[in-house]
Amino acid sequence: MMSNTNDYYSKPSERRESRSPRRTLYRPLTFFLIIVAIIFTMSVFFKVEKIDVSGNSKYSKEQIISASGIHTGDNLFFINRIGAGSRVVVKLPYIDSVKITRSLPNRVTITVEESKAVACISSGDELWSVSSTGKFLSKLSDKDAELLPRIKGLSVSGAQVGEQISASEDDKPKLDYLLDILYQVQARSLVDKVANINVSDIAKASFEYDDRFVVILGENNNTEYKFGKLLSAVSQLKADDAGTLELSDSNKVTFRPN
Repeated sequence: MMSNTNDYYSKPSERRESRSPRRTLYRPLTFFLIIVAIIFTMSVFFKVEKIDVSGNSKYSKEQIISASGIHTGDNLFFINRIGAGSRVVVKLPYIDSVKITRSLPNRVTITVEESKAVACISSGDELWSVSSTGKFLSKLSDKDAELLPRIKGLSVSGAQVGEQISASEDDKPKLDYLLDILYQVQARSLVDKVANINVSDIAKASFEYDDRFVVILGENNNTEYKFGKLLSAVSQLKADDAGTLELSDSNKVTFRPN
């Protein structure tokens, strides 16, 4: 008797289906065992044996490593780099930023960028140095404060080492503009040239430059470009020229001699 064609072709399918549950069971188990093996290998073989530090001058290598909380013997892959970097910045006020990198099989490198005093500001009866990011660095004597540009027009209270300058809601535009100016002062190495940064009226923000010029930046726009125009204009003036440099129009510099 001839077998039914449909029955003949259905049998292999049935056999395949009969093996399917077993394969379904083995696949997750195999995957799990692979993951366990990888984690075991990472935990056993990739231990921190060497910690390098670069970019530091104010703090020792040991101080920075201690602040990070990273130790030799820690698992290389389980280090919380964001948390470690944050601890360094919080504990060491003269550190502005931290980058932590891992190198197989056992090395960690902590690269720091140190804060530099770019200006000073009054907080109550005290004078404080601040970085270009607006971080309070240290209290200053009147004599030491003379070496830094003085910030005017922004009310500050409750200064603490390592804390950021805070401002009221009304003064936030002043603070934002101030930070733009401070960044340019540091980036262009102008700390020794700039004095009396005044942001009391951000439409007419100004500072003194090189003991010869009053620089009026105007509103908070194109600050980087304005600084570039300023330096270009100064380079074209005579050594004994003095007066006001108006940059309210960022497309040009107007010089009004004294």
